[in-house]
Amino acid sequence: MRLEEIIEVGLGEGAAVVLGDKSTTVNFRLANNTVTTNGREESTSTGMVALAQGRVGVQTGDIVDRSQVVELARAATARAQQSPEAPDVMPLLTPAEAASSDLDAAGPAPEALPADLEPILESVRGILEQSRAAGLRCFGYAQASASQEQLGTATGVRLEGRRQNASLALTLKTEDLRRSVWAGATARRLADLDPGSMYQGLSRRLDWTERSVELPAGHYQVILEPSATSDLIVRLMWEMHARGADEGRTVFAGQAGTRVGEAMYAPEITLESDPLDSQMAVPAFVRCLGSSEFGSVFDNGLAVPATVWVEGGVQQELICPRRWAKDHGHQVRPDVDNLKMRGSAISLDQMIASTERALLVTSLWYIRDVDPATLLLTGLTRDGVFLIEQGQVVGAVNNFRFNESPVGVLQRTVEIGSSELAYSREIGDALFIKAPPIRVENFFMSSVSDAI
Repeated sequence: MRLEEIIEVGLGEGAAVVLGDKSTTVNFRLANNTVTTNGREESTSTGMVALAQGRVGVQTGDIVDRSQVVELARAATARAQQSPEAPDVMPLLTPAEAASSDLDAAGPAPEALPADLEPILESVRGILEQSRAAGLRCFGYAQASASQEQLGTATGVRLEGRRQNASLALTLKTEDLRRSVWAGATARRLADLDPGSMYQGLSRRLDWTERSVELPAGHYQVILEPSATSDLIVRLMWEMHARGADEGRTVFAGQAGTRVGEAMYAPEITLESDPLDSQMAVPAFVRCLGSSEFGSVFDNGLAVPATVWVEGGVQQELICPRRWAKDHGHQVRPDVDNLKMRGSAISLDQMIASTERALLVTSLWYIRDVDPATLLLTGLTRDGVFLIEQGQVVGAVNNFRFNESPVGVLQRTVEIGSSELAYSREIGDALFIKAPPIRVENFFMSSVSDAI
């Protein structure tokens, strides 16, 4: 079914909000210098929001024919009739109050996606040949996706947004599997990925592992590469909501309200989002199938503007839906599906060259909460920690478990490199992130890890 038809049928059956999504994903997997699997997935799905005197019912599912749309709309209506009144009730937006579609910034529809990963296949074949010739083992995963997202409401709002992204993750290992390095990259288009350059970088890092250095747990100056930086700033973003701060549950709770306006980080830190950023464009309107601290089903269709969350180290904004803003005197601030940390003109190589002694951390893994009130996290380094001395990488270091808060990390950041699209190893390409390498003082490696 066409998305337009899904929306009109759903609204005709009593739904108040209908979200339709048509997506295409292609992928392949590498193992032991060989392409082992490839696939293509196409899906059409919908989410129905029904309202009944302030009560909300939601039903979601994949769609093949009209009868399924009718069934989902009726199931949502039945759920609404059985639910308690929603605490975030607000009038649905009218077309005059809602956002407008901006398809020029968002990219092609899903059917325009290539049938395979042809734009990078030749380059991937080349790196597999290089790996075999060098007696190494290459592993990896590549994926490209495109989606068309439409929204319709009973008040007459009709919006369409599109998104497109591609990613590639590679791991290069020695034949005995004892030494391993990893790199990931993401972009809007497959053609913007460069497997050959990624492989060259991995080969250089694997050469660094020929010398091994054992170091104990403790506090170290570290340079976090963009992937590691992205993992930490996205966890900060996940806590950046007004409701949690007002209720005293998050690091953004102050003694007399939220910490908006407080200098929480080093002066060099600026975090921002822009749904129309040319490198990481996403739909610029709210699409919500479940009310939470981050959004409300009653805000569907609300315009999502560019937002500066942190500027010059000062917390400027917190995510806040309309009802919470109305009840607590905040500014309405929708969530955004991308995040950027501003960088400088300094390259990672320049940062290394100016280092007296520090650890270079390429990626983080298995990050979990320890204390939500301070946003203390724990996790592991993986596939590449290196010792820098006198401007040179002198060897690979054992892995560590770390205990750190992103707030503390950004308070102790003393140098920022050039920002780039970064592949978060923890969440993959689920969110567009631009992040720089950062130099951090007194990063706490709480224990040694035996992981590779």
